[in-house]
Amino acid sequence: MGGVAGHLAHLYDNRNLTYNKMAEILQKAANGELIGTEKTDGYNIYLGFVDGRARAARNKGDMSRGGMTMEDLVNREFRGGEKSKKAYTTAFAAYEKAVNSLSDEEKAQIFGPAGEIFYNTEIQGPIAPNVVNYDENILSIHYMGHKKYNKDANTLELVDNEEQSKYLDSVVDRFEQATANEPFSVRRTAFLDLNRITDEQLINNVLDKIQATGYSGSMTINDYLESKLYPMVEKDLPRLDENKRQLLIDRMLGKAGAPTTPQITKGMPKEDKQVISQYNKNSKFIIKKLIEPIELAIHDLAVELLRGLKSAYILDNRKEVDRLKEETAGAIKAIQSYEGEGKDAAQDILVKQLAKLKHHDNIDTVVEGFVFQHDGQMYKFTGNFAPMNQLLGLFNYGRGKVPSMVKEALLGQNEVYNDKEIVAILPGKYKPAHRGHLDMIRHYLEHADRVVVLISPKEKDGITADVAERILQMYVNDAGLTNVDIEIAQYPSPVQSAIEYGNNPEMKGTKIIVGASTKGGDAVDRARFFKNLIKYVVQAEVLNPLDYAFEPVGEVLHATDFIKALKKNKDIDHFLPAGSKDKADIIADMIKEKLQEGTQHFLGIFRGLVEEILTETSKAGKKRVSKKIPKLKDEGYPQEQAIAIAMEERDKLEEEEELEETTVAGAVAGPAGPAGPAGPVGKPQRRQRKTTKEEVNEALNYLLQKLGV
Repeated sequence: MGGVAGHLAHLYDNRNLTYNKMAEILQKAANGELIGTEKTDGYNIYLGFVDGRARAARNKGDMSRGGMTMEDLVNREFRGGEKSKKAYTTAFAAYEKAVNSLSDEEKAQIFGPAGEIFYNTEIQGPIAPNVVNYDENILSIHYMGHKKYNKDANTLELVDNEEQSKYLDSVVDRFEQATANEPFSVRRTAFLDLNRITDEQLINNVLDKIQATGYSGSMTINDYLESKLYPMVEKDLPRLDENKRQLLIDRMLGKAGAPTTPQITKGMPKEDKQVISQYNKNSKFIIKKLIEPIELAIHDLAVELLRGLKSAYILDNRKEVDRLKEETAGAIKAIQSYEGEGKDAAQDILVKQLAKLKHHDNIDTVVEGFVFQHDGQMYKFTGNFAPMNQLLGLFNYGRGKVPSMVKEALLGQNEVYNDKEIVAILPGKYKPAHRGHLDMIRHYLEHADRVVVLISPKEKDGITADVAERILQMYVNDAGLTNVDIEIAQYPSPVQSAIEYGNNPEMKGTKIIVGASTKGGDAVDRARFFKNLIKYVVQAEVLNPLDYAFEPVGEVLHATDFIKALKKNKDIDHFLPAGSKDKADIIADMIKEKLQEGTQHFLGIFRGLVEEILTETSKAGKKRVSKKIPKLKDEGYPQEQAIAIAMEERDKLEEEEELEETTVAGAVAGPAGPAGPAGPVGKPQRRQRKTTKEEVNEALNYLLQKLGV
């Protein structure tokens, strides 16, 4: 599953799962006591009904906007091209007919009174081919994994909608009648019964293998990993004291609140910092190796649980098994004999997957897996389909530097094809967006198949990410642009936003360009973190942003000038794209409403008070004041936030003063040497008085004390 569905977890993916609970689940599976459904090899999509229309969602951005209509789907570009688009639009057309066969009361009962519930659904069949060839086009509505968008937290949440789901079951038969003349039928996902394991020794062997790793009793996966990591870190990084050792392990395990490696290594020698940083970067590989014995033990049991099972969606299961067996045998031979670029990586994948599959003759079912829910968490069991899928994927599509071996076979040469989708990622504030931003989107549509705009979630000048998104979407719609996805990012940092988006599993095999403008040195900044993108983005190939940098058209516009014009009630047509000028009043009202909501120009007043105090002290003859008062931040912050900014500025000034004092002291006590511009070395130098910083710092402290901070 991808998109909204995200990653469907194996048991060992749940870091809070205890051994006792894992053993209980495995025993229930072996006894045939788990209730679950067939995991199918299709295209995942979430379906809902909002504001009187059927809706679809492929990602969080879609769901935050209330889903896509049929018009949105038709205008959207799909990575799989026209064939993929046809699968989605044809399936959605059947869904529209199915859901419109219900009464308004029934729709509200199923989707919630505000249409907040979106159902986890799979598109499968000849029109949506993947590894398995299904015989019928079916839109399969799952029993689990349904979600809703939480606007306040900007997150997707699992929905406990057992009551609504039961109601859907009571009307789903009517969908067959409504879609009788459609290429797709709309159904519930088929239930699947696992094989019962009568050999008690088999399950005991699996549990023994798991316990042999040291994972046992009430220990969680995280406890197990920590017990393994601690002696490793102690041995490999002997210079770390006990406290920092624990902090590094917390960081490696991704625990909430864990400090970053620079925070952990602060004050340590540069060489040690580099070693510890690299150790943390290897954490995913280290943890994967520690989990591997548990993974293999569960895999062996899953193979037996799924052995010989028949898919409800294939007429001749035996014929399809034989086809997959033959194709996998061919893929294994091709990978074994491959001599091109990335040979070692290809061989590593082959060895790892054959450790699970053993031999292509062990493929005996076309069932991808079994999906079930336990204690509110969704899990899956996958047998030999998983390693088979990895091997066929490597053979057919390549991975990383390894090209498609199918194309190599057709051409008879080791040529890496350059037909990957190119996605331009444009992270930024956009508060508010202006015509220059739309020009930038147009520019990247000329270089990329798709443009993804990631709006910082952080409020600026009173303008929220939601308002910024709505305004930019208005520009895009008015300009008639397609292949543009506008989303609210999870992180304020454009670097982290780009990295997280580039590492989305859906981005596998694509190329990404991170947007850069030649305005104000932005392109230089993007170039700085280009190395970080290459280093940390593993799903996609990162292209150099400087090769595609945007040159602003005409006058360079700034969002701050846009805000100033609005505050002074000036005409804003100058800032708007041509196609959106008729909406100037609407846009102005949207922004002004936010500017006025709970916003006091407190920081501007605060700055004024600082200047006033310094002026007064100057008149009293107590201090000499520089006329240039440093600007703290943009105005327009609520009082609480303004105080926080002021305190942060005060701390910065204190740090700078400490640094200056240290530098001066070092110069005075430094070793003898040749004379420099400041005079002969060895003679104490008079410290240059930093009047402005000291006075502003003192004024800030005074005002903060008056405010009781």
